[in-house]
Amino acid sequence: MTFTWVGKPIPRQDALTKVTGEVRYMSDLTFPGMLWGRILRSPHPHALIKSIDISKAKALPGVVAVLTHTDIVGLNAYGIVIQDQPVLCSDKVRFVGDSVAVLAAETKDLADEALRLIEVTYELLPGVFDMHQALLPESPLLHEKGNILRHTAILYGDIGAGFAAADVIVEREYLTSRPMSAYLETEGGVAVACPLI
Repeated sequence: MTFTWVGKPIPRQDALTKVTGEVRYMSDLTFPGMLWGRILRSPHPHALIKSIDISKAKALPGVVAVLTHTDIVGLNAYGIVIQDQPVLCSDKVRFVGDSVAVLAAETKDLADEALRLIEVTYELLPGVFDMHQALLPESPLLHEKGNILRHTAILYGDIGAGFAAADVIVEREYLTSRPMSAYLETEGGVAVACPLI
């Protein structure tokens, strides 16, 4: 049996455009009338939001919109298991990076400047940085209903019979890191309005 690819170098189809700087990434794209968006994110792992002042950002010429939770009509939440994560936080932030406000401006520099003009007053709360700590009764509550999202029992077979029949039983705790992809560029998006045909 002969292999076509195993053990042989595979030429990269995009190598030349990348090393010459010709390849275009999302941040290289511009369109007529394009607005630049920015999201103000929490610098704190756990805090109450006491106030959000967007007046200076809104007053900056070239800023088209500055939005907070008060501008969201309907459900201000999302989530995979239950919808418990706010799109824009109203009263509390629960992790560094939680979204507090969003804005759109005519240029990237204006958007960055407007973001710096938004003033948020926080009351810092104790953080929870370990899953074992989060389970303790005295642990700070990130969510009002508790730090456990869901209890799920997965039962299959007779564990007692399995242990009794086993030649060797190895008991140990294993830790592994969360797998993450390493992108060359940050995540983002560009939306272009097109007339309906």
